[in-house]
Amino acid sequence: MSYQREINPQTLQAISSEAIRKTPFGYFSGLVLIGLFVSAIVIAGIYGAKKKEKYLKDPKVGDVYEVSYTKDGKMMRTLYRIANLTTDSVTFDLNDYEADSRKGLRKLREQYADSYSEKQRLSRAELEEMKSKISNIERL
Repeated sequence: MSYQREINPQTLQAISSEAIRKTPFGYFSGLVLIGLFVSAIVIAGIYGAKKKEKYLKDPKVGDVYEVSYTKDGKMMRTLYRIANLTTDSVTFDLNDYEADSRKGLRKLREQYADSYSEKQRLSRAELEEMKSKISNIERL
């Protein structure tokens, strides 16, 4: 039994033409925006990693390193500023304060930008080993 014979041909034509309608482009604009946002994040991450590598290979006095470490089972962050360079070592001024978040590190950078009292000397090899603990390098 065929239902097409029971339906009026004009109604069948109207139903068929409605089924072929295309989806408006505006329906996909949200997906396009999400794709652009994700792409921007990926590009920023790649650029940041390249900048970090470049600055690690050619350090300058005054560079500020954002360093992460574990203290009492909690991830902490602080700032190391290059005070002196030799051919085989780097001397850092260590910031007197630490933060437990990236937001706290930003606040530390703003409020305690000149609070460096302790020094630490690292060989270039030790600095290379410490690379995974460095999240960002700012060159002034």
